[in-house]
Amino acid sequence: MDRYTYKPLNAAKAEIRLLSLLPGGFSDDIEIEIFHVESNYPEEERSREERSANLERTFELLQLGESRCTPSYEAVSYVWGSEADPSFISIRDRGRPGSSSLPVTQNLEEAMRYLRREDEARILWIDAVCINQQDLVERSVQVGRMGDIFRNSKQVDVWLGPESASSDVAVNLVHAIAADLVTAGKTKDPASRTVLPGSETDKLLASLEALLPRIKALKELCQRQWFTRLWIFQEYHLSTAAIAYVGTRTLDMRDLYKVLHFIDMDQQENLLAQQAQHTTFGRVASILKPIRRTTRPLKLTRRLKRSLCTDERDRVYAILGLIRSEYRVEIVPDYTKSLQEVNKEFFKCMLKLQRTAHMSGSLEEHEYGQPSWVPKLSQTLSSFGSRSASGLSKHEILYERADESLRLPAKAVGTVTAIWFNIPLKSFTIRSALETFRAHADSNLLDSVYSLGGDMFDAYICSLACGRYLENQEYPSYLPLQELRNIIRGGDYSTDTLNKAQRAFLHARGRAIFSTTDGLIGMCPFWGKIGDQIFVTPGVEAAIILSSIEGRPNHYRLKGECYVHGLMNSEALLGALPAVAEEDLWSYRRERVAGGPQIIFRNGELATQNDPRLGPLPEDWNKKYRSEERSQYYDEEFGTDGTMRRLFFHNRSTNKFSKVDPRMTSKALKRRGVAFEDIIII
Repeated sequence: MDRYTYKPLNAAKAEIRLLSLLPGGFSDDIEIEIFHVESNYPEEERSREERSANLERTFELLQLGESRCTPSYEAVSYVWGSEADPSFISIRDRGRPGSSSLPVTQNLEEAMRYLRREDEARILWIDAVCINQQDLVERSVQVGRMGDIFRNSKQVDVWLGPESASSDVAVNLVHAIAADLVTAGKTKDPASRTVLPGSETDKLLASLEALLPRIKALKELCQRQWFTRLWIFQEYHLSTAAIAYVGTRTLDMRDLYKVLHFIDMDQQENLLAQQAQHTTFGRVASILKPIRRTTRPLKLTRRLKRSLCTDERDRVYAILGLIRSEYRVEIVPDYTKSLQEVNKEFFKCMLKLQRTAHMSGSLEEHEYGQPSWVPKLSQTLSSFGSRSASGLSKHEILYERADESLRLPAKAVGTVTAIWFNIPLKSFTIRSALETFRAHADSNLLDSVYSLGGDMFDAYICSLACGRYLENQEYPSYLPLQELRNIIRGGDYSTDTLNKAQRAFLHARGRAIFSTTDGLIGMCPFWGKIGDQIFVTPGVEAAIILSSIEGRPNHYRLKGECYVHGLMNSEALLGALPAVAEEDLWSYRRERVAGGPQIIFRNGELATQNDPRLGPLPEDWNKKYRSEERSQYYDEEFGTDGTMRRLFFHNRSTNKFSKVDPRMTSKALKRRGVAFEDIIII
């Protein structure tokens, strides 16, 4: 049988391909037909502005030669699997006798066998078949349309693989718990669920002997390869409905998320979660957790950094369907570009479109002579729990094309004089990490005073936690500071202690504890070294660590972002919080306000978003507040029901609203006496 030859897609009509999976018995050979459909909005013929607007419209498909109706189709989400020893499927040419063949992976051939119906054809979109993978130009264009393809499918069919000895038990458990879940009532987590007393699930939770084998089966289901892949994230989240196939069994993926969230969060203190090693459920629940269309691209790449992909360029391209249209206009898939070029364009796009910049850097770029500011997205470390080192400011980073450098104002806060120890990124185990943490908590540390106030021991453990503790940020899984103290001071390695330490110190992976000339302590990437310098710059939410270039004053290479205890709430720019008297002390905490995180300042009964260190606003500015439910702006920070509204800054001259405080520009801060340097990152 001849090998199938793809017919070129009509770029002017923005065509895509669909396939018809022809009916047959389970053991019959796979036969399909391939046909072209067109889009109403051919992107190639439109300006950048028109494309940006059109990307938000409905992606209507028209089957060629038929009436103007949208063909109903399903998109398939699956793991490619090994390309060695492929299977061959038959392609029928519409209206012509004979067939040709197309090689597909064994995993895809198996998926098609289970998805095939006996009595009717099934219209599908499958990337390995519907995109000519050998044509890089076509592949680039079609990857750019995948968001629209999945978003407008009838449903997404998720192929998890064939049945196993435990899969029926897992699927039955998901169906049973999902049927009994009800909203938990008033809670800060809208996804929180509970089960009614006396329900079948309530009875099951009371019987560990009956429950644990089923939990084990569910864990095995969650460890299937589909959950490890990068592209599945976009494919799932763009779906109207997502139905998982486990052999002949099916389950709704939204039900799976509800069940895993219930186990991982609402049953966190239950023996159930510990026995199940709930990190597996937490990881999968994080993948399935609903996302906002306003989610920043870098936040998505961080969330997916451990997901696997064959082509590292896809760490950018695989999220395009989930982000706002202005990003998709700037970032166009192009597989003829190198990984370095793709990551560079991604970072420059963030600089152009975002108020804040993330300076994650890359070990490889730093070592091999490439621009140090270009991120390696698979290596990006997790964000810090406390990250307001520059307040409500906007970045002032300028990209210089001539030498591919970044120019920015920055305040120096210290030089690294000691690296205490590194925490491995890949070989991390909580027991060995805890042994290291305890070994460095000697009597000198316990009795020392920290240079910015408080004691050195607290500064040490807060740095190990990367600012992720309850007094610093309101988050359900964060532990209070006293529990962190107990974990480090304690001598046991019980299951309970290790579980708490895992929650508290997991984000220390890939980092190192350092101290500076001024007695500051913090966490930096593990490739930080003695002599590196720490800076704070507007619009970058954490401090940054740089290495100087010998013989080139004010020129540096970026190492990455770092946590510096006592400087993560604008102290380097504004000083410490005021204290008129011992009983008149200000504190701060990161809390949720109108649906998003915000720094809240407290003094006794007073709670406000207004930083007490800042003076009056410039003449043309005033403060406004907006609630989560309405887009209306108010003069009052609190609603009549006592709910805090989110702070905005209103420019009366332009009538524009902004989250950026006009008092936090480098120009305004210089007037306060902040000593900025103009530095260059190469």
